[in-house]
Amino acid sequence: MPRESFKEFRQITQGTKLEKRRKKKDWWHWIYTFFSRYITWILVKTPITANFITLTGLLIGLVGLFLIGIGNNIFIIIGFILLYIYYVSDEVDGEVARYKKQTSLRGIYYDEIGHLFFQGWFFFSFGYSIYRINSEFLYIILAFIATFFLIGIRTVRKISIIAFAKGDIKNKGESKTDSTEETPSKKSFIKGIKSISINLVNAFSHTHMITTMFFIGFLLYIFFEMVWVLEFLIISYVLFLLLVFLTFMILKSRSIEKDALKQYEKKFLENP
Repeated sequence: MPRESFKEFRQITQGTKLEKRRKKKDWWHWIYTFFSRYITWILVKTPITANFITLTGLLIGLVGLFLIGIGNNIFIIIGFILLYIYYVSDEVDGEVARYKKQTSLRGIYYDEIGHLFFQGWFFFSFGYSIYRINSEFLYIILAFIATFFLIGIRTVRKISIIAFAKGDIKNKGESKTDSTEETPSKKSFIKGIKSISINLVNAFSHTHMITTMFFIGFLLYIFFEMVWVLEFLIISYVLFLLLVFLTFMILKSRSIEKDALKQYEKKFLENP
């Protein structure tokens, strides 16, 4: 049972995570961490484990996708509500693990497998629901294509961690640690635009934001019969995710050594 003040409790459960997200400017997580802190405050007083929350949250998310895919209008709305509950639970499990000191490789495994299962069915539920509305099989095909790109983007984002684990970069890391300091850039405006662009790309290729976009689309269909919005969304996301996937592949191919070195420095030099 928490004996700290709520501020101290937040620092234990969310402090490090929020600091990393502030550096990355991952603003789309804010609403979920806002609610998760209060749920975690309650759950740490119970015997419930972080792994139980992970698996239960995944089940809730998959049920939500199922309801969106085959349900009527009210089931679709309930399905989206369940997706948002899943996103909150995805924050809660880590917070409970940090507070109860239950962080483990098995927990990370469950979390990663859960994300894989969820993303594997994510776009299919939207595509199948649109197919049930307009009877055009094209949207199921587009859903499978979008799924490939969504999982592909996640894989490319994490590839530096795989490279770090497989590669022998110890000597490279030590030799590059004492590199000269970066000089202030004269192209701050261009860098700012680039930073904003990357941030928006990261946001709108994340399932949190994609869910909200499609929720709005389904609400427009349910209340105003604007099915074209849903069709436009899934076509647009296939093209958008294709562009992001190809761009990430090209950029990562040029920066893989640098990114793997950052993983090395984070693991061994910043935390000796």
